[in-house]
Amino acid sequence: MKLETLAGVEALIMKSIWTLEKEGKPITVYDIIEYLKEHYEKEYHRNTVRTYLTKLEKKGFVSMEWEGRYSYIILQIDEKTYQKYQIEKMQEFWFEGSWKEFVCTLTESISGEESEKIRGMIDDLDD
Repeated sequence: MKLETLAGVEALIMKSIWTLEKEGKPITVYDIIEYLKEHYEKEYHRNTVRTYLTKLEKKGFVSMEWEGRYSYIILQIDEKTYQKYQIEKMQEFWFEGSWKEFVCTLTESISGEESEKIRGMIDDLDD
């Protein structure tokens, strides 16, 4: 499956949907509007969010299901799948495909304690 990159507001809306989905209840446009306001201090009108949801639907990230007057957002691509796609894309572009360079750069930006935990995880892979 070839994924597309999420741009700006699309990424905020998808992050909102992925988080709301963990609550286990149906997600509406109004849930997304409220989440964006509370967590990102962004205030979007219903029509604006609907426009972005239409774009996300065309990109294959969500689908819409209607029940009466309400539409519910159904995830088509989970957050882990998109995270993996983004990391692989970053590794390819910025590190010319070198996982070693990618990891070295990543470890430079984390604390000593976290670095030790990661070393332990890598050592466990050898088992």
